[in-house]
Amino acid sequence: MSKKLKSNTSKDEIKALIAQPKKLLDMNSSVLTQVHFVANKIQYTGSAGYRKWFNLGISEFRLLGVIANKPGATGADISEIMGLDVAAISRTLNKMKQNKLVVNAVHDKHPSYKCWYVTKEGAALHDRIQDMTKMREAAILEGFSKAEVYQLLAYLHRLSANAVALKEIAETDVSSIT
Repeated sequence: MSKKLKSNTSKDEIKALIAQPKKLLDMNSSVLTQVHFVANKIQYTGSAGYRKWFNLGISEFRLLGVIANKPGATGADISEIMGLDVAAISRTLNKMKQNKLVVNAVHDKHPSYKCWYVTKEGAALHDRIQDMTKMREAAILEGFSKAEVYQLLAYLHRLSANAVALKEIAETDVSSIT
């Protein structure tokens, strides 16, 4: 258990609590760390920009893009594509529905499932945002050749396919890890 620090904790007390891990992560050569750092920068700047220019968060825009490409997708379908929690997707979709960007219908075979579609207002907003998205992608790919972009995409698709194994690791009993 960690000890709660008082605001007036002495330097000696702090020194007694501090320790250096024996197994440091090399953040420069860790693929997971670098992918996370880049994704965080893309997410943060995108969210700030899209909110400022379009009154829409990056998560909402991404959902709008997935539904535009997969009309009639269910929350589970979207979760599989994006790798996000179904509950988070559902909350965002309901907010987007209130803002008239998406609409849902009952699934033909599973009445408890919702199929999601982009509305005319959502489609118009999606199309307006595309120019900004292209500018952002061009900026982050500055200095990459066309061949390097295709290679990067191939790597990213492979990483995404391999990410399934991360779920299995997350479900591992921590006591079995040495």
